[in-house]
Amino acid sequence: SRQRNFSAGHERANNPLFTVSNKMAQPKKPACPNFSSGPCAKRPGYTPAALADATFGRSHRAPLALNKIKDSMAMTKEILKIPADYHVAMVPASDTGAVEMMMWQLLGPRGVTVCHWESFGGGWWTDASKELKLGKITNKNADFGSLPDLNSVDWNDDVVFTWNGTTSGVKVPNGDWIPDNRAGLTICDATSAAFAMDIPWNKIDVLTFSWQKCLGGEGAHGMLVISPRTVARLESYKPERPIPKIFRLTKKGKLDKAIFNGSVINTPSMVCFEDYLDALKWAKACGGLDGLIARSMRNFNAIKAFVDKTPWIEFLAKDPSTVSNTSVCLVIKDLSKAQVKTLTALLERNKVAYDIGSYRDAPAGLRIWCGPTVETKDVEALMEWVGYAHDKVKSGEIKKMRIVVTDGLAAGAIKALQQAGHEVVKKKISKEDLAAGALAEWDAIIIRSATKLTKAVINAAVSKPGSKFRLAARAGVGVDNVDLEAATAAGVMVVNSPLSATNSVVELALAHLLSQARFIPRADRAMREGKWPKSELVGHELAGKNLGFIGFGRIGQSLGKVARAIGMNIHVYDPFLPDAVVQQFGATRHATPLDVFRACTHITIHAFLSPQTRHMVNRDLIGAMPGVAPDGTKCGNHVVNCGRGGIIDEAAAAEMLKSGQLRSLALDVFETEPVGKTPLFESANFQGTPHIGASTIEAQNRVGAEIAGAVLAALDGAAPPGNLVNKAVQPKFAPAKARL
Repeated sequence: SRQRNFSAGHERANNPLFTVSNKMAQPKKPACPNFSSGPCAKRPGYTPAALADATFGRSHRAPLALNKIKDSMAMTKEILKIPADYHVAMVPASDTGAVEMMMWQLLGPRGVTVCHWESFGGGWWTDASKELKLGKITNKNADFGSLPDLNSVDWNDDVVFTWNGTTSGVKVPNGDWIPDNRAGLTICDATSAAFAMDIPWNKIDVLTFSWQKCLGGEGAHGMLVISPRTVARLESYKPERPIPKIFRLTKKGKLDKAIFNGSVINTPSMVCFEDYLDALKWAKACGGLDGLIARSMRNFNAIKAFVDKTPWIEFLAKDPSTVSNTSVCLVIKDLSKAQVKTLTALLERNKVAYDIGSYRDAPAGLRIWCGPTVETKDVEALMEWVGYAHDKVKSGEIKKMRIVVTDGLAAGAIKALQQAGHEVVKKKISKEDLAAGALAEWDAIIIRSATKLTKAVINAAVSKPGSKFRLAARAGVGVDNVDLEAATAAGVMVVNSPLSATNSVVELALAHLLSQARFIPRADRAMREGKWPKSELVGHELAGKNLGFIGFGRIGQSLGKVARAIGMNIHVYDPFLPDAVVQQFGATRHATPLDVFRACTHITIHAFLSPQTRHMVNRDLIGAMPGVAPDGTKCGNHVVNCGRGGIIDEAAAAEMLKSGQLRSLALDVFETEPVGKTPLFESANFQGTPHIGASTIEAQNRVGAEIAGAVLAALDGAAPPGNLVNKAVQPKFAPAKARL
């Protein structure tokens, strides 16, 4: 309690009261929660150390880098069992770029059929019909879950198709529908099939994929495999349409073989190449393609075993032979779309599975990646959690909460709360309504500094019959506008967002220090009045001056790093600061605030407001400041407060400004906000900002994201220890009665 009341930004200890507990025992969580269908999970055991041999800072044309490119192409060809007379290259813009570069260069001399049954295949139809505007074009499509009639394809046409529908979980079962004696070319998007499905190369003329799918590589690089028939088309057909440089594969009418021998079209990331090489080496160690397919099938079978025994879930693919073994799409038959979103949000918040909601164009459900880099034991653990979470959602144990936002919040944070299944309302609540118990109808309130949650407000809310009020969330650091004792006694959790505004507050405090040293506000005002007071505004450097910190938590330490970098000497008063931190900064530690003020010409405040810190900075402390720096500079005394209003006795500070003992005072926070008439404004050496420490685009987005996460976790009964302020609280609602 004393520590929280003094220093802003120290880490809080873990609190066992807020681990998730339910009557039904939770299953074991997956070791790796990454089940995204792109970018996909890295290989097991991956660490950035795999990139140690990357050719950082070297040209991709240098022999070392060029050999890495060649090696990756050769290993690709070996692992995928690509025929010797086929060509392999890396091309720009991931799988999308690879498909489109071939459509733009190859299509035109024949009719074109586009077979599609999911979102990305639909994109190729759009390219062919609306962008290329081809003459004879046939659209063979099917709804999510089905394949079109592939046996009716006219093979005098060039045919564009996806081997595996990443967004629908439907794959072609084999290549039997493609004749060996076809007249047209096949252009196959195999981005979620390569390295996990058996591709019959005699059926393929163009095949594309990206590194980010089955091998868990990085994005932005596409892979292209072309057959001799494709080379013949490239060398015999010149489309009338312009071909951008990043699409060109020919030179003087012939295939540019250099592109397929390591000389890439544009500059690649050699770090990504190193990552791909690491994945290829792992793939070989798994037994090559056969081993990778086996890994993927084991993962798929773990899901199939769950589906087979569970009546409320089924594959989106209607034909069992077409069910994908990589991007496995599932339908939960007895939950609404909103309930499915609640389920997936619950899994994400509990760090069980990330990014497994169905694709935005697909029916509501799950999409679970089962490619080779995923471990089967993690899939099994995930499915147990899916069953567990389903039962919680279905039973109503996971309830929709009502959250009111009274002082504004980033749009992304509100969206995150809504996507978790909550009702979120932005509205102002008057002091009178708050005092009358208006919060009783809300599960949670999110505030900034304007709304005051006094003892009377909290007690009025919780004492109303049927009150739901359980959580107060402060989007920011300071919680002096919340009566913590009253909240704790009432069983109301209080959370804040201490991490998000650090950079912004640090930069504002530094800006005030610099403005004080160089008289920037006075200079600006004088020039607006037509004056040129150059000789009157001789400032001083901050380098060599002693900067005293009252409170040296997260924000203080971050500002301390900057201050050291410009040559200031660090002095601190913080009774809870570990000695190791003092030593790290080479700082001078003081036993009392008075000692700091005696030693420093510059002071910055980074403490919480409490009975102990209210009016801590008074006449006595300011009067003890030396006015002369260690280097002999008569720079005067300067105080900055970007912490909490009320720590400085503003009346005393105004007197010290008038007397000259305080050369300048800079405040971002005030005893009363908004500020009315104050004697501080009578001094030309006062500079103020209207509590804008966290008012940056970046901080507001981070604050929103952090407080949304804290609110969701707290409503689940597991408030993060780093965000929970009143750790002694016994929640009004037990976790089993709240959300999971």
